[in-house]
Parts: sequence; C-alpha cells; structure tokens
Amino acid sequence: MTNNLGTFDVAIVGGGPGGSTLAALLRKQGRSVCIVERDSFPRFRIGESLLPFSMDTFRETGVLEKIRQAGFLVKNGARFVVDETLEEECFWFKNGLDTEHPFAFQVQRAPFDKLLLDHAVELGAKLFQPLAATGFRNEGDYAVLETAQGEISAQVVCDVSGRWTFMSSRQKQRKIHPSHRKVTVFGHFRNVVRDEEDESNIIIARFGDTRMGWFWLIPFADGTTSVGVVADGEYFRQKGQSPEQFFKESIEVSRSFKPRMEKAELIGELRSEADFSYTSERHVADRLIKVGDAGAFIDPVFSSGVFLSVKAAEMAAGVIRQAFASGDFSEKSFAAYEEKVRQGTKVFWAFIDAFYNKDFLKQMVTSRRRQLLQRSITSLLAGDIYNDRNMLIAYLTGKEGAYADKELQALMG
Repeated sequence: MTNNLGTFDVAIVGGGPGGSTLAALLRKQGRSVCIVERDSFPRFRIGESLLPFSMDTFRETGVLEKIRQAGFLVKNGARFVVDETLEEECFWFKNGLDTEHPFAFQVQRAPFDKLLLDHAVELGAKLFQPLAATGFRNEGDYAVLETAQGEISAQVVCDVSGRWTFMSSRQKQRKIHPSHRKVTVFGHFRNVVRDEEDESNIIIARFGDTRMGWFWLIPFADGTTSVGVVADGEYFRQKGQSPEQFFKESIEVSRSFKPRMEKAELIGELRSEADFSYTSERHVADRLIKVGDAGAFIDPVFSSGVFLSVKAAEMAAGVIRQAFASGDFSEKSFAAYEEKVRQGTKVFWAFIDAFYNKDFLKQMVTSRRRQLLQRSITSLLAGDIYNDRNMLIAYLTGKEGAYADKELQALMG
C-alpha cells in the first residue's frame, strides 16, 4: 500500500530561493503548501550575486528585513572590464532608468537559501526534507507528486528543483543551448583585492574573443570572495588541462585578475561545471508549472539566476491564484505565465548574446559618454527586464517598429 504523505493545495519540488519564495507567496494567499527538498540545508550553491529587482518580491514575502539583519553585503553596482585593455565602467544601480531599486546583496548561498526556506516554514509551509521527488502524474481532478517515501496529492505541482530539472529530465524536454556550451571553474578565497571604488561591487572581466570567456569576482561580508572563470567548452577542451590547471593559468595571464589574486588563498576546493545553459520545450502542463532553473537556466554573466527564479515564483503565484479562482488548472490556463517567463528570458539571452558576440562590451565600457545608454544598461543589470521605456530592450531583441530609428540611433550613439 502506498504511503500517503498528505493533501495540499500546492506541492512544490525544491526548497531553493524560487521554491521558498513561491511557498511564502502562496501561504500569504492562504493556500496549504508543502515543499519537497531532496538535500539537507545548509548546502553549497553557486549564484551568489542578487539583482535589485528581486528585492520587491522579498519585501512582499516578508523576508527582506531578515536578509538585512543577516548581515549580507549590500551590493551597489557592477563593474565590467575588458581584460586586455583594462577599459572599464561601473554601473551604479541608483542611476538606472528606475531609481527606486538602488541595491541588492552579495550572498553565500548556503545560509541565504536556508534563511528563505526557514521563512517559508514559519509562514506555515510543510517541509519534507531530505526527501527526493520521484515522479508526477495527473489524475484529472488532482495531481500526485510521487516521492521516495510516499505520495502527495495537490491541485497543482510546481517543479522548482533548479538545475536538477526534475520534470524536464523525465519528460525528455531538457535541451542544452547549442551555442553556449560553457565550462566554469570557481572557488572561494581569502585575501582577494576587491573593487577599489566600492568593495561591494561584483566585477566581471571579459577576456579573449568569443571562444574564450570571462571572470567573476563576488565579495562577501565575512571577507571571503567568490572567484570564477567561464570559458567556451571547446576552448577548454583544446587546452587539455585539468580544471585546476585551467583556472590557475587563466588567472596568471589575466591583466585584470592576476593582480587581484596574487595573495589569494583558496578555501576548500575548486569546483567545476559544464553545459549549464538549457531550456525546456514546455514550462507548463495540466496541473504542472516549472519555475526558474527547473524550466531554463541561462549563462550567469549577468547574475540572473536567482532573480529569474524569484520573479518566476512571483508570476507563478499570480497564475495559481487565478487558477483557484476559476477552478481551471489546465495547461491553457497557465499559458500566460509561460509567455511572460519566456519574454523575460529572451531579454537576458539577447543581452548575453550581445556581450559575447557583438562587441557590446565596448559599448558598455564607453557608455558614460551616452547617459541614456548607460542608464538603460544599468536597468537591465538590475533586472528591470519588463520596462517598456527601455529602448535597449527593443534594440537587443529586434522588436521592429517599437521605437523610431532616430531614437535607437541616439541611444547607441
């Protein structure tokens, strides 16, 4: 006999930032919610630099003040560097098209994710942890989430399992992005030289042509720093090096990062990942919604991972509210959610493609001469991806006829 673990309005797979945020928002709607998380917390995760437009959602769930009190480093801007020439520009969030989102946080994900998950539980979410989800089925009048210890019944199941892609993998819908097959090697260090103007800033340094990649530097409040290198997968394989050798050599030949890493001491181990950009053929089905990385993960150059998960959780909570109001939990009823998610992802993908393939970094590091361009870039870096006033979005995504040519020409200089 199958063990019944309970009946809920919504069952959520994954207790990371997206799952915790979705659970908190649904609890504020008065919904019964459970979270099934396969790992024990705290646990290590990459994706440590938040975006300002996440703060509205954290404020709505009630967790923003807890994030402040936890002492995470406040992030005021992002510095971009051309490694070969040392040309650079810092984008201060307070100077975006929207001036109401001037900050975010740099977070070590282990304590940060646990804080968000604990908050969802405090709001009344039922937590099953550690427990692995093993399957999903739609029974017509309700859905069933299968786990290693039994079954959970719900009106809706939300896959927020992150890069595990619980449902997309089972549905064989997970598709690696063919032109963004990247490799990353990263670790946490002591004694890294941070941004001289504001040590809270993330630093992104682009090196080489499209076959190569970029470095990141993310500072934390405890004095440690996350440093990583991202490169084209084929370039990495041609080097024929171990991840550790590749990281060391990449730093050694870098004009911008070598001086910052001369006295750095590695804490723990270097880690590596590959082929991390993907999407899913569908983000929804009858009584099923995929949220954040469970549906798609894009190149992390603009630190969009947590933001897109949290924003998708906000949108999923909205469409779930509508579904309970109408009694319609069909794929069709969730179509607007999928369209909105794909719209936002498209903006970031276009931004990333420009960074890699269209010499847009040169436009970025010289943008102070074109105030509107700089403010437009700043807004995208902050996560303001649904702003119709941002002409740069139309320029990057090729939205024909949205703005007069002369306006776009003025923007790009």
